[in-house]
Parts: sequence; structure tokens; C-alpha cells
Amino acid sequence: VSLAELSRLPMLTLSLAIAAAAENEPHYHNGKLTRYEIGPPSVLLSRSDEERLSSGKPVMQAMETGIVGARRLLMVQDIAAPPNVVMDRIMDLAHYDKMVDGVTRNVEYNREQEGGLQRIKTTYDIAVLHMKMRYFMEHEYDPEKRCMTFHLDYSRRSDIDDSVGYWYVEPGAGRASSRVYYSCECKLRGWVPSPVYNVLTKEALSKATTWVAEEPQMPHELPRVACPLRGGESTSHPPKGSS
Repeated sequence: VSLAELSRLPMLTLSLAIAAAAENEPHYHNGKLTRYEIGPPSVLLSRSDEERLSSGKPVMQAMETGIVGARRLLMVQDIAAPPNVVMDRIMDLAHYDKMVDGVTRNVEYNREQEGGLQRIKTTYDIAVLHMKMRYFMEHEYDPEKRCMTFHLDYSRRSDIDDSVGYWYVEPGAGRASSRVYYSCECKLRGWVPSPVYNVLTKEALSKATTWVAEEPQMPHELPRVACPLRGGESTSHPPKGSS
């Protein structure tokens, strides 16, 4: 981040104060980004991708979607933990502040069940560099399909313009292993400088890889902490719902 860009950060904070997130106001639109669908991903992995995964490294890719200010990210990684443990960590939304870099708080405000599908809405508080942001997210989770998608709750006003994402966990080659697919796309508002955008995109993907890989290594019987998003040539394609 250059000195010139850092010098503008206080002005960015002022902009946030003027147009701050608001739970009693609707968002500026009902969604600009293509939402993901519940179900297995349509991802093609090359031989070099498989070799990279076998070596314990993730496959990561950033894809332009044609939408100004947005970029679709993809991560695939093999993890030495069974799918139910990995999915449990991903769905432990209330503890994201303990597990995910950048998340300072994630509080649930609504939960619904429709058949086997769970809908959970939470408020995310994020701190990146000198900026603090709040946004409201709706998660749809199907335990049987081991899949969770998310998008903004457009009935509330968020500090980011739009965000969609996808988690899918399938059994790995070993008895207690999993292959995790994570993809997301985030569109920030025009006042966010490019260095901050990079922190929220490329670095966010790497951090997502790190916490999902590390957290399941904890002994399964450990009690949860009480708490009042955080390589080689790839021929991967986005999961279903990608643009």
C-alpha cells in the first residue's frame, strides 16, 4: 500500500460513516453477482492440479467475470479430516472471529429450516488494514449434500456492494480425508482502493485455505470456545452458478 493510498484511508472511514451499514434499511439493489447453486461443483482438475493437491498444496485461481470491480476466486484443497468435521468447522459461523483472519465478529440474527435446507443470516464485522466494514450475509446449508452457499441479505444495507460464495466438501482418497472446494466473488464499493481490494480477494482466498486446513486438525473431542470471511498451472473452472 503506497503512502498516497494510506493517506486516503481516513477519508474512506468518513465515507463509511456517511453511508454505513444499516439493519433497518434495504440494500442498494437485490443482487448483481450470479449466485451459486447447492450441489457438487463442475470443476475440471488437470494432472498438475492433482499432483499439487497430492503434495498438500491448494489449487487456487482468480477469474475475471466481466463485472467491473468483481473477481471470482476458486480454491481446492485436500484436508486430513473427515467431511463431517470439516463441514462442522465451516458452519461454525459464531466462531469465525476465532478462526478466520479479518473477522472480528459474526452474530446470527435469523435461522430457518425448509425441509433439509437451513437458512442462517449473520452480521459480519470485518477489519482490513485501517478499514472496518459490516455486512449482512444469508447462508444456505444442505447437510446431506455437504454444501453451503452464501450471498448478501439484501433486506439490510451492507458496506460492501455484493458478495456470493460456495463451500462444498467431498470424501477424499483416505478414510479420514476430504477434498474442499471454496469459491467466492465480492464486489466492493467504488471508494475502496485497489490494495485493499487485493487484501479482500487474493489474500482472503489464501487465508480461507489456511484456516479450513488448520482448524480440522484439532482433536475432535475438544470443547468449543464460548464466543459472544474470513501454484501450478490450473485448468479449473468455477462451480455451478458461476458467470
